[in-house]
Amino acid sequence: MKKYSHVAVIGIDGMGNFNRAAKTPCMDRIFENGAVTYEAYSMDPTISAENWGGMLIGTEPAVHNLTNGYICVHPYKNDKFPTVFARLRKAYPDALLASIVNWNPINIGIVEDGLGVIKETADNDPLLTEKIVECVAKKPVFLFVQLDDVDGAGHHFSYGEEGHIKSIEETDALVGRIYAAYEKAGIADDTLFICLADHGGFIRGHGGWHDTEKKIFFGVSGKGVKKGEIPFAVTKDISALVLYALGLEVPAYTPGGYTSQVPENVFEDYPREYVIPSLPETAKQKAHIPFDEPGGLKEIFGSSLRLRMPFENSLEDETGLCKITECGAVKFYTNGMEGSIAEFGATGAVKIENAPLTGGFSLAFWLIADKDIEQNICVLGTKSPEPGKHQEKGFNVILRNHSVMVQYGCGNDDTDTVTAFGADGFSGPVHIALTFDTATGETKCYLNFALAHTDVIDKKYISSLAGGGLVLGDDIYLSYNKSRGIIFRLDDLMLFNGCIGEREIKKLADYYSA
Repeated sequence: MKKYSHVAVIGIDGMGNFNRAAKTPCMDRIFENGAVTYEAYSMDPTISAENWGGMLIGTEPAVHNLTNGYICVHPYKNDKFPTVFARLRKAYPDALLASIVNWNPINIGIVEDGLGVIKETADNDPLLTEKIVECVAKKPVFLFVQLDDVDGAGHHFSYGEEGHIKSIEETDALVGRIYAAYEKAGIADDTLFICLADHGGFIRGHGGWHDTEKKIFFGVSGKGVKKGEIPFAVTKDISALVLYALGLEVPAYTPGGYTSQVPENVFEDYPREYVIPSLPETAKQKAHIPFDEPGGLKEIFGSSLRLRMPFENSLEDETGLCKITECGAVKFYTNGMEGSIAEFGATGAVKIENAPLTGGFSLAFWLIADKDIEQNICVLGTKSPEPGKHQEKGFNVILRNHSVMVQYGCGNDDTDTVTAFGADGFSGPVHIALTFDTATGETKCYLNFALAHTDVIDKKYISSLAGGGLVLGDDIYLSYNKSRGIIFRLDDLMLFNGCIGEREIKKLADYYSA
């Protein structure tokens, strides 16, 4: 039996519980008689896809396996763990269901296709709110909303700083408009309103388990909701709340399966006891060693190191030799190899000027991408891998599911070298080092500090590596990854003048294991 005729879930990406420090009169009014906590939990990792997926599916990230990069390009279909949209459609074939989100990968890779769900997106939250208001006038049974501008402000200004707080206050006004639309439609009294964040942030990133990343606001309001504090809740509990409110049986709590629950102290009559899940411990991460301090890379490699970008919440080149220009918006996450890590691709890339690519040189970096890569990822390079342009002068480093490929062009022809990751394909973080000897044509690829492949390239290709200038995160035209919606993460980029060898590779291995 339905407790409500309508449910609205309003998710505010990247808000965490920073709304405690903001002026939020609209949310204060909506939830003043509701069940609220500022101490609910995100799931580990504190990243969007893992948590939006958990909310709509009702499982841990380790079960649904959704990640930011994966949902950009892969539609979701899992009969064992369907989303609340699929469960509701089966129970209510004619119900109006809607997912209106700023971050469209939710509609691509979480909300199933073929269910008749209204799917809308927009470039910013105010424009999105116009579409939400129009939808509410149609009286949806279930409306899922994701507002994204707050997270963008956190990445840009730092979480909890003035610009981030201001964005929360602006978003509060949008939440007020959505609630007013329910009042205007005459259905506010029969709607369960839920508002929460997917995660918070630390400095300019998130993904780790710092208090300001994992603690979130979680509010529930509607007839029959108990006024007071929710003792414990996790983002994935949204699924159970929606199902129960709309009269569907909530699946049993099953470790390793469906684990969404209706939090205690929300409803008087919910019969099940809440199982408090175990939470991960705060990871003790190796600190970034300052570039010019003892044990730092300047001492280890001296003047041969011509570019070092650690991505510690900035795009700084620690050597000071290269000029870095951001194109779009590069995001940072806190679960890098030593500190934070940068996300490149569809949303952001960088142009690097003054990089020494005319003589022999070497590149080294950590790369983390999602499994089951179906499209090539252009990690960095000086030309385009696009058909019709791939023969241009220059080179590209391309990540594929089972290999890393370096593609070379000489102006009217192209060739490549391929280093395989092994039969199981690409999995987890891998350190890649590439050397280019322009005098002999010899190239080498090291994977996780061990030589994996050696090749000799015709000099007509390897003499033209500088191409159109170095771009990190996309091709030289800033279009290859962007047009395909591809994102990936890269950490600790280094560029050496000359070809590094076994001795230098061992120094890198020792540096990371110190």
